[in-house]
Amino acid sequence: MFSLVLRGGHAVLLAGVIGLGVAPLAAQEPRPQTRQGFWIGFGFGVGSFGCQGCEHRLTGGSGYFRLGGTVSQTVLLGVETNAWSKDEEGASLVVTQLNSVAYLYPRSSSGFHFKVGVGLATIDIDAAPFGGRESGAGLLLGLGYDGRIGRNVSLVPFLNLLAASVDGGSPSNMVQVGLGLSWH
Repeated sequence: MFSLVLRGGHAVLLAGVIGLGVAPLAAQEPRPQTRQGFWIGFGFGVGSFGCQGCEHRLTGGSGYFRLGGTVSQTVLLGVETNAWSKDEEGASLVVTQLNSVAYLYPRSSSGFHFKVGVGLATIDIDAAPFGGRESGAGLLLGLGYDGRIGRNVSLVPFLNLLAASVDGGSPSNMVQVGLGLSWH
């Protein structure tokens, strides 16, 4: 039902980009990783959208907004919305997902985390005289690193993989790479 297609060396390239952002932050670790109470964050970057049967992937601006609460030093629960858009020659395509998300930190002393989420995906197409909105199920997998830059503030390089199965459309996927800010 869900598919994620990364052609050629895209997966290696994306992993390398995240690694370049995470390695310097991990080496410094100047402030302790403490997670408690309410948290909120947002991030921006570049995204790639593709679908089963699409001729090629499209690149556009991408971002997320998230908030939630801390269960423990290694588990956070929340809601995250992710978006990607592309405008070209008077036509626009906007892909969004709203997911319930769990953030899992393998070590409480580290900022490295995995995330998994499920929720609602929508694809909006506006290409005069055609257009419409399709909705369906969404899945989110991701990883990132909370690099503390202040007592409760972190820079967060991230990589998100999103898949969707919408009514009337073929399975689609989105890859996001970027940098965010989080307040814990």
